[in-house]
Amino acid sequence: MPDVRLDPSWSHELLALQSMASTIESDLEELMQLVVERALRMVRTASGAMIDLCDLDERECRAASGSAAAYLGYRQPVTGDLFRDCIDGRRGQLCRDTQADRRVDADFCRKAGIGSIILAPILYEGSAVGTLKLFGHEADCFGDEEFLVAQLLAGTIVTGLAALERDDAYRALEHMGKRFRATFEQAAVGMAHVGMDGRFLLVNDKFCEVIGHSRAMLLDSSYQQITHEADLEADVRHVERLLSGRSASYTLEKRYIRSDGSAVWTNLTVSLVRDESGKPEFFVAVVEDIGRRKAAEQRALHDPLTGLPNRRWLIEHFKGEFGRRPAQSTVIAYLDLDGFKAVNDRHGHAEGDRCLSDVATCLERSMRSQDSICRIAGDEFVLLMPDIDRERALEIIAHFQAEVADLCRLRPWSIGVSAGAVMIDGKAYPHWEDILEAADKLMYEAKRSGEGNTLFRYVDETLAAA
Repeated sequence: MPDVRLDPSWSHELLALQSMASTIESDLEELMQLVVERALRMVRTASGAMIDLCDLDERECRAASGSAAAYLGYRQPVTGDLFRDCIDGRRGQLCRDTQADRRVDADFCRKAGIGSIILAPILYEGSAVGTLKLFGHEADCFGDEEFLVAQLLAGTIVTGLAALERDDAYRALEHMGKRFRATFEQAAVGMAHVGMDGRFLLVNDKFCEVIGHSRAMLLDSSYQQITHEADLEADVRHVERLLSGRSASYTLEKRYIRSDGSAVWTNLTVSLVRDESGKPEFFVAVVEDIGRRKAAEQRALHDPLTGLPNRRWLIEHFKGEFGRRPAQSTVIAYLDLDGFKAVNDRHGHAEGDRCLSDVATCLERSMRSQDSICRIAGDEFVLLMPDIDRERALEIIAHFQAEVADLCRLRPWSIGVSAGAVMIDGKAYPHWEDILEAADKLMYEAKRSGEGNTLFRYVDETLAAA
């Protein structure tokens, strides 16, 4: 059996389907076909999907995909214990093994290559008017999560049924809401309804677990209050796009602040529900905990010895932040430790590692809060100083060199720091690789002119045009 039965993005697919369902005008056939096609994308172990609608004592296959496509248009009497249990009881049915479940025709299923079945009722006006059926080739293809997804998918068909009877639209939506609430709390992802002012209207248990707040606290607060301040602006900007109609939904990686003060990374998907007149009513939010993935990404972007950002981080930062002309002058300094090889040779690599960690600490003490420092090779560092002038940049580098000199008085080794620094502005702006190369060359010139020196230059038109 596959390790992953559900597509990781199934919640996003469901939101997209709900959004499309609201725009399909009186075309039930189109909506039902969308549902069976999306079902195979969302439930990876499903080999076929079909929708039967009941008509008196018969049922007709009105939509089908995958291995069930051959049954499209097929009519048969409303028989079979599994189907009857679903329709009469208005409850979903899960057949894990067609060869062991007496409610199905085992011989027919064996010949058709059907090992598992999910039946989800399509409820309308208090009655089950049909079913969404998922087939799996093998036994035990489906579990509780796939069972829940099938029921949520069946709920979207109610939108199409309601479109056929405009006079009863409000009642149909009310029934759909009841259906949603019946499965809302069982969802394997965090789900919430959020009012137009940002206050939480409804949250399920998984949402509380992921966000790290009690239901009572969430229902007495807004998403703005628990969003990490660094992510709030982007979130609000996306919300504005939803309200203006420029987007139907959005997905954003953002942090929430838990009740203990810690931050949790989530993948947030939001869609906007509007009333019949098009007026916004509330937001539907789906959150998934991506803390482990973000932690792995952080490890990949940081040096394990010093904890500083590494060369990969530096390159990505340059491409993002320096991919456009800066509004203010920025200084990039390339730093190299003089005499570091002797530390390893005389005192061993363990002491060499301690030396690098001590130097990293000195760097962090010397720089400003808006500066960044990276370890890009063994004893080479790059210091980024935005919005700064020449004098202040040289002062920071000199302070770091002095900190290292003080450190050497307390250690059994002695090292120095040579630096090459370049300044860029909006007038002359070269490619980021040329910036690093220029700073690197200056650093080696400084080292050749005498250990512990610093050379500085402004980026000129020649380098900018290179």
